[in-house]
Amino acid sequence: MDLLALGKELVSLLTILTPFNVLPVYVTLTVGMPHQARERALVRTLTAVLTTLLFFQWSGLYLFRVLGVALPSFQIAGGLIIASVAWSMLHANLSRTQTSRTEGAETMEKEDFSIVPLAIPMLSGPGAITTVILLSQQQHGLRGDFALSALIMLSTLILYPVFRLAHPLFSRLGVTGTRILTRIMGMLLLAIAVEFIIQGIGTSFPGAL
Repeated sequence: MDLLALGKELVSLLTILTPFNVLPVYVTLTVGMPHQARERALVRTLTAVLTTLLFFQWSGLYLFRVLGVALPSFQIAGGLIIASVAWSMLHANLSRTQTSRTEGAETMEKEDFSIVPLAIPMLSGPGAITTVILLSQQQHGLRGDFALSALIMLSTLILYPVFRLAHPLFSRLGVTGTRILTRIMGMLLLAIAVEFIIQGIGTSFPGAL
């Protein structure tokens, strides 16, 4: 296995999941909750994220083939979606592809926020789904597919301690620290998006690049 490629894929997954961008929302929604209730909500959230990403890893390309969408077209469109998320992160804002004002207002009224909108679409939104599908098409054989699934599971597990320590972590980082981390991850994510777009253009127009 190419360790460098695996590391790059892991960074891509962790970056697109943007945990530091969602932390302030999570802290706001869970403030005052009993510890056990907060733990149950976090487990439900991460389970939903893992299920969503694994589903699209194994079925995403087949869905697009049924719809007649060519892979290079999806690479370009997916790169633009990821770039949109990255651009919002550079400005330390939640992207409209991750949530909407209506969803945000409804969340404050809901007792169970763990699935919608925290897991979907804030964490495993269009950007994360697109990234997983694009990474899946780069794998060669079942070994690569299972390696990507393992990376998705690892990424989800890494999110657990981040959110588990969200309240003390956010109090230490503060608004400024969280925004700085979000902007750094946004820059990394924008570079990943550009790479996907270049791959799509290069496949569609071999002589263009």
